[in-house]
Amino acid sequence: MKVNTPRNVMLVLAFNLVRSGKMASSMRALDRRPATLAFTILRRSRTFTARSSILKTRMVSFADGELSSDQQMSPNKKKSSLYTVVVHRNRQSIAFREGTPLVFGGSVASTFSEDWHDELHADAIDDIPIGSLVAVVVSRDSSSTPGKRNKDSRGKKRNVSSERIDDEAVVHHSFKALDNDSTYRDMINQLQLIGYGVYNENSMYRVRILCHDTMHPGLTKEIRSIRKQIQRGDFQSENYDSCSTTLQLKLILERKIADATKTRLAMGLPSSGISDTYRLVNGEGDGLSGLAVDILGGKTAIVMSSAAWCEIHKETIWSVLEKSLREHPSYRELNVDIVWRNTPSRLKQDGYEVLPKSDEDDEDERAEISVIATESSVKYLTYPYSNGQKTGFYCDQRENRLMLAELCQNKRILDLCCYTGGFALNAMVRGRATLAIGVDSSQEAVDAATANASLNGLAEKDVSFARADIAAFMKSAIDANNEFDVVVLDPPKLAPSISSLDRASKKYHALNRDAINLINKSQGGLLLTCTCSAAMTQKDGGQYFLNVVNGAALSAKRRVTLLRPASQQDSI
Repeated sequence: MKVNTPRNVMLVLAFNLVRSGKMASSMRALDRRPATLAFTILRRSRTFTARSSILKTRMVSFADGELSSDQQMSPNKKKSSLYTVVVHRNRQSIAFREGTPLVFGGSVASTFSEDWHDELHADAIDDIPIGSLVAVVVSRDSSSTPGKRNKDSRGKKRNVSSERIDDEAVVHHSFKALDNDSTYRDMINQLQLIGYGVYNENSMYRVRILCHDTMHPGLTKEIRSIRKQIQRGDFQSENYDSCSTTLQLKLILERKIADATKTRLAMGLPSSGISDTYRLVNGEGDGLSGLAVDILGGKTAIVMSSAAWCEIHKETIWSVLEKSLREHPSYRELNVDIVWRNTPSRLKQDGYEVLPKSDEDDEDERAEISVIATESSVKYLTYPYSNGQKTGFYCDQRENRLMLAELCQNKRILDLCCYTGGFALNAMVRGRATLAIGVDSSQEAVDAATANASLNGLAEKDVSFARADIAAFMKSAIDANNEFDVVVLDPPKLAPSISSLDRASKKYHALNRDAINLINKSQGGLLLTCTCSAAMTQKDGGQYFLNVVNGAALSAKRRVTLLRPASQQDSI
């Protein structure tokens, strides 16, 4: 399954110490000897900042998260145009056609607004409003990409990076649908449709494609039909809503959430008595970049918004999800409560500023209400209405917790950045480990993990949790010659952007080096290492994080073997 957004995991098998000079020093050499390196890369979107956002279970007006005045979508702009984004025809556009959902700024050649009213609004000619649904198209041959030159002033071919926001402004064209002299529509109609997505000129991800023509031809046909009705003027003004972005987006959401539901049911989720807690919608994996939905305890649906389009179209998302839950075969007799949560830091990166809440909104009146969440027969005490870390669970690590538990029988486990104890508890309850120690910098997380251990009937002598800085903890453990058979390293996001990548890489290197140094030196052991930094996983074709961990193993003078790579795109 393919998905957005950010956490990478690596399962590493670490062997005995390697004499200096005997270890392969390049990934190419390691590729020829696959037994020498092993880690699992899992992409997962999660930041600790997300838990500081306010929660609401009732419908909230957009005043809860407004764009600044110059970013807001005016009624005229919202209702007056159809929008098209033309991308350069290159290797990246091939990836878009094959399902890649994120269109970076450097991939955009030009944009178009088609106004179907008699008069072209003066405020609608400069750009495409944030959150607008756009058609993403590409020229049918590389020599005819409209809107931008493919060569520089010396006649040499431009080298346009697809992983950066473009240095020069993208050319935007506006034209009236009723202008018979305009050639823009004919030109657009000759281009190849990639799909439909939501636009944001302030984001590194200029378009998040939600519907690919190659993957959902029936759905794109429906949307194309609506757009043609608008172009022809085959609707009355009072019926505008039936032909608006809202309807088009509603069609996409209904289809994608229905597909996500069927996938989970096919995987046995939910499963009575075993798992009532799981990720129903997994961002890019389910074709909805920036949107995730977790089901906790079969009672609460937690919506996690990390993109501007989700906040702008909050009412539409809410109504579609609410209807989908009512029709879900497992929840027809239940009233699943919806909680909306967002990540202000990631929304800010997406060009959307969440306004501060008033004092009376700082905490939901039901903040102390708990829900027992069961995942793979392990129980967790969660607080879905609370604004804080004790909210309590990450559903996107379900498969990795289960996979690792199967390898933990009669072993000693160290769970670093343990949060509420997911890996440690699975190792003890399902994996029958002999000992598990969890470490986290948050006292709230440590208290929650300790309560979860008690909830599962685990003795303090077998599983314990401590508040500490993991770097300091590992240094002390190394000095004391402590060793473990399995080490889990799941730190928060260290590289929020490409500009911070070098500094973050050094931190990841040091953490993984010390984690590897804590693995049993005589018998070897396992390392499950993670990153939730998209910048780490997108660089060098996805090999960058792999290279960082390989470098850490070299520094630790240990030989490692890659057992399993995974990503959030593979999570359910």
